[in-house]
Amino acid sequence: MGKSKSNSEKSKNTALELSEEILNASQDAPMVYDVSLVPMSIRDKKPDHINHKIVNQKYYNNFNFSKLAKANESLNVALGVTSANKGEGKTLVASNMAVSLAQAYRQRTVLVDLNFKDPQLHKIFGISLEPGLTEALEKRVLNVNPTSVSDLFLLSAGNYKNYKPAIKDTIALREILYTLKHEFDFVIADMSSVFPFEEFPIHFINEMDGLIAVVDTQKTRKEHLRKIFKHVDEKRFVGYILNKLQGL
Repeated sequence: MGKSKSNSEKSKNTALELSEEILNASQDAPMVYDVSLVPMSIRDKKPDHINHKIVNQKYYNNFNFSKLAKANESLNVALGVTSANKGEGKTLVASNMAVSLAQAYRQRTVLVDLNFKDPQLHKIFGISLEPGLTEALEKRVLNVNPTSVSDLFLLSAGNYKNYKPAIKDTIALREILYTLKHEFDFVIADMSSVFPFEEFPIHFINEMDGLIAVVDTQKTRKEHLRKIFKHVDEKRFVGYILNKLQGL
């Protein structure tokens, strides 16, 4: 895996130096007014399961957040992780990014499963699917679970099978993210892929402080990224992560 700060630099920069863009996202994020905190409970019992095929030090050790040590302790950033197409590794990236933030940099981090088509985070971290985000959107009550990784928590997708996110849920998601940012340093949302576009919750992206695009070096093409930018403002992306990069 690797990362570059712009499309033109992808082939040159393979280090996952995302911290500068993340800090900028925190500083430049628009202020939200008249937003209420959602009642939230954090369970005490930690699971003893984690899928080490997905969450592995060969992945999370590749992230470089060196500037975080010099930053203000309270960043409170919400980042959405997406990709052009399905199967390009965004769940793997979101999981290991969150582990890196929590384990190496001691940032209280919560993973949010915002992929209502194929949620996987609850399986990876051995946590119940529900109650989760779906129930939080419907009932305005948050149930967050600890994981086996210190300082890392998870808001699973919930009972998603009969749920279809819509524009009516935007305010609810805004309040949920506001609440999570009040409690945690980082909110990392595993989103669905942009395509097929009719399945992508486009109305949710403006509630994030920034987006990170996962680029599969063996599958993703330049035209896929150009197609993304026809639907999503390129300025919303604070970083690009190269997955399956040979030599790493």
